[in-house]
Amino acid sequence: GVAGPQLEAIDKFLVSAEFSDSTHGQLGCIACHGGENSLDIGEAHNGMNPYPSGDINGVCASCHSGVTDTFETSIHRNIQGMSNGLMAFTDFESLPDSPEHEEAFGKNCFACHASCGECHVSRPKGYSGGLINQHEFFKTPPMEDTCFGCHGARNAGEYMGTVGFSGDVHHEMGMDCMACHDIDNFHGAGGEVTANMYEENLPSCLDCHEDFIKGAEATSVHTDHVDTVSCQVCHAQANSNCFECHLDYNDDKTKLIGSSETKIMFRIGLNPEITEERPYKYVTLRHIPTSEKMLDEIGDDLLPNYHEISNWKYSPTHNIQKSTFQNESCDACHGNENIFLQEKDLIDSDSKDNWRLIPPIP
Repeated sequence: GVAGPQLEAIDKFLVSAEFSDSTHGQLGCIACHGGENSLDIGEAHNGMNPYPSGDINGVCASCHSGVTDTFETSIHRNIQGMSNGLMAFTDFESLPDSPEHEEAFGKNCFACHASCGECHVSRPKGYSGGLINQHEFFKTPPMEDTCFGCHGARNAGEYMGTVGFSGDVHHEMGMDCMACHDIDNFHGAGGEVTANMYEENLPSCLDCHEDFIKGAEATSVHTDHVDTVSCQVCHAQANSNCFECHLDYNDDKTKLIGSSETKIMFRIGLNPEITEERPYKYVTLRHIPTSEKMLDEIGDDLLPNYHEISNWKYSPTHNIQKSTFQNESCDACHGNENIFLQEKDLIDSDSKDNWRLIPPIP
């Protein structure tokens, strides 16, 4: 995520008079938050729950069970894709009996997840918290206050133009995240998601632009490359990459704080995992914030599988433009080793598995 805006308490917690007339407002404060019906502020807040949507089977489920049933296993709720990706560097079988791993993942890696309220009513707690707009419920959450709060350091920041060199052409046209992402990408589809960016119903450029491959607007540039390179290889820009991640305890050891070095880079490499949806040989890559010694603060040798899994990953970079430096001409890409992952890009703390992603220069 990114640092949230510095807001006054009144801007974060003031509830508007108009909210009382809304559907949720007519339920009354106690219906969701608990507490007591009293004019005394101490008594009124006795037993109050400031985050009632944190319990997936709680107050939201009483009216919206069709959503909460699928959200329980969604990637935004349990971050299973991220957690599986991180745990793959460890030894899965040892996790239930490893207090060190439980400490590391519980106090850092698994702490980032969303509740209903953190999208539809308030900003994510990890961003700045507080009500988005005086307790108004948003059916479609405002991207800049919610999506950006968790994803602003990379995809959302790149999309909106706050990270990297320029934003995405779709953002410039007024499109938000929901314009491409199906509701299942947020609320879940009911099944377990095992890997980031491999869940069902993810958007594809061809959902809108199939004519460039098969229709009247098809050109040899597109048809010749359609199964060889991902769209981002030609149309994405440099993205944010994190290196040398390390976790350190805060002063009272209640949290583990991550730190890393960020670089804006553009690298094309071999597809780490070819699938039916992604048959491409070449894809854009991103270096994820992992290093072999990142858990040394907690214990020794906690990532035994580190060198079996690459930490350069497939990246559907969200800063698309029609014209980019690498598609100016054939020679801007072909033979240009500066845009392809090379041995010189691999650092001492990288996984040895990254070597298999170094491509031949076309």
